[in-house]
Amino acid sequence: MLAPHHMLQQVVRMKQLTFILLVSLSLIAQCGPSFSKDRRITGTIGAFECGDNCYLTIVDSRKAEQVGLCAAPECESWNERTVMPSRYKGKRVTVTVGQGQQVDDGGNVMGEMMAFKKIKFLD
Repeated sequence: MLAPHHMLQQVVRMKQLTFILLVSLSLIAQCGPSFSKDRRITGTIGAFECGDNCYLTIVDSRKAEQVGLCAAPECESWNERTVMPSRYKGKRVTVTVGQGQQVDDGGNVMGEMMAFKKIKFLD
């Protein structure tokens, strides 16, 4: 029979391994979209917001909000003015998804996230 100290060590080790596995699976799940070429989302434009970066929210067919950096050519003037013309809210679109870099106001790269590289208006 194992001593209580050894059993405790095994339990702690199993918890550590479980935590590492869960973190790894989470990272793999988050990276999934970047592995597929020309992934597209169809939905309606829900919002456009700017801070250090400008983000577009697409409400997909399952009513889930998909938020990405607004990196499509259509976003250039919106990003410059930090506002999207109100006539685009609620418009049906298909966006092409890629990866983009988030930057702070000093231009330093802070990380990567989903970015909408192309917007096709369906209405």
